Amino acid sequence: MNKFFEHIFKTNTLSQEVGFDLGTNKISVYLKNQGIVLNESSVVAVNNKTDQIVAIGREASAMIGKTPQHITATKPLVNGVISDFEVAEKMINYLLQKIKENNKAGKFWFVRRAIVGVPSNCTEVEKKAVEDIFHNAGVKEVYLIEKSLAIAIGSGLLLKEPKGHLIVDIGGGITEVAVISLGGVVVSQNIRIAGDKLNEDIIRYIRDNFKLAIGDQTAEKIKITIGSAVATHASGDASYLIVQGRDLTKGLPKEIKITEKEVREAMAESLDTIVQTIKNTIETAPPELIPDIMNHGILLTGGSSLLKGMDKLIESSTGLEVNIADDPINTVVRGEGIILENFDGMKAYLLSTITTN
Repeated sequence: MNKFFEHIFKTNTLSQEVGFDLGTNKISVYLKNQGIVLNESSVVAVNNKTDQIVAIGREASAMIGKTPQHITATKPLVNGVISDFEVAEKMINYLLQKIKENNKAGKFWFVRRAIVGVPSNCTEVEKKAVEDIFHNAGVKEVYLIEKSLAIAIGSGLLLKEPKGHLIVDIGGGITEVAVISLGGVVVSQNIRIAGDKLNEDIIRYIRDNFKLAIGDQTAEKIKITIGSAVATHASGDASYLIVQGRDLTKGLPKEIKITEKEVREAMAESLDTIVQTIKNTIETAPPELIPDIMNHGILLTGGSSLLKGMDKLIESSTGLEVNIADDPINTVVRGEGIILENFDGMKAYLLSTITTN
């Protein structure tokens, strides 16, 4: 009888399997046999007086910089790892509940297995934090995978061959550069310079040069609208944006005009650091993999890879061809989905296997 119920548990359609990409700014979820079912902002708004969750996801993201003193809109994931365990746990529970509510099985639906992406240089403590959060949410089997490896799988690279591939993932909190071969990460480097740092650069530049205070959402808008890694026009000044903020000298509302060239100048140092990290990673790669890297070029992915001209900047700096992934925002979770759909044949790519009773 016990074996019968064990069989039901393992094969019942009520038992679901999910893939999670936990990003600093975004969380994506893949549900086996259904595909990507959720893309949500990884922001949580907390009432500091009651310690209760006010909002999660896009609703909370819209509150950043606009909340009263007793409410804090925070990101429980910083630089690709968990920074606030309690808030992150509540967020994961909320997202699983949201998926459950959209499932016809209703209250009988549960998650048996989860694959979660982590940075290649993630510490054991950071890995344990991820595992504990999902176990506490009721997930029986928690598997971790290095994000660069998930990206390679999600991009259709042939991993079983002894050939090197160079992957550059520029997200919100970190940039990860990795060389993979034979289904594993050979060398990798992570830096805490990515989309959020570029926003900080823009905020600081406008403060120092225009004496204007702006928030993170305004900086993000500037970056997306006229931000670029290389000049897109001959003069570099063809694109501009009217920006509104608070005059730091008078304390009153004020608007300025900022150009594409000025935004690029604001981000220049951080962009140079990203490029240098790519070069450093190539320098540490085994010599036998260099011809493969030259032949295959660089696979560029992550939300911040969509900054205009980012691929051109890297190409001109490294001399390597740069190919932007077909779906750069979702390559990690797509790779996790491929593993879920072919679990027995691909579980060797996973970092760890953790099961609770």
